[in-house]
Amino acid sequence: MIEHLTATSTDGLAIVLSPFLPDEAGRVFELCQDPDIQRWTTVPSPYPMEAAVSFVRDHTPPAWRQVAEGTFALRDEGPELVWAVRLRGGPLDGLWGSLGLKRSRPNLAEIGWWLGAGARGHGVMRAAVAKVLAVALDPAGELRGEAVWWFALEGNEASCAIAQRTGFTFRGLVTDSPYGETPLLAAVIHRGDPIAPVGGWPVA
Repeated sequence: MIEHLTATSTDGLAIVLSPFLPDEAGRVFELCQDPDIQRWTTVPSPYPMEAAVSFVRDHTPPAWRQVAEGTFALRDEGPELVWAVRLRGGPLDGLWGSLGLKRSRPNLAEIGWWLGAGARGHGVMRAAVAKVLAVALDPAGELRGEAVWWFALEGNEASCAIAQRTGFTFRGLVTDSPYGETPLLAAVIHRGDPIAPVGGWPVA
């Protein structure tokens, strides 16, 4: 079941990916005060408590309802499918991030994530992204994905490194993206591509 995915980071940390809970708004608010999250992602800046409440109570549940009904498909437009990124056991136990698959256009699925500063540097998001890609692009799986895109602002080297190490092919700088005319770095991974480091990236 995709509602409960597990992975292990390069440092041996146990990762659990599952839906956000309504009472986790406070933790989301706390994590999203990080200037780097506000700089490099699409979260509001400044990030108010109201945004965190809306995120866990309004934004994330609709896609999970579609999954439960068996109507969710990455090739269709619709609500974003979002997993909470949690660590289990040890001093970092708890909620640390978010990992989502957006469907802003027909046949365009986009991956996006953020991770709290305290959990960075352990390979957590790299392992989480690899797990979600394996599920999303599984031809026999629930999500029926054919390709997943990645977009990032120029200078976001941490996100570039994760995308490069999880098999995305770099496509360069584009202005034709779900975010309008803002120039963005772009990369894509297709069903059947290895979820492993690839060359051709300006940042590796």
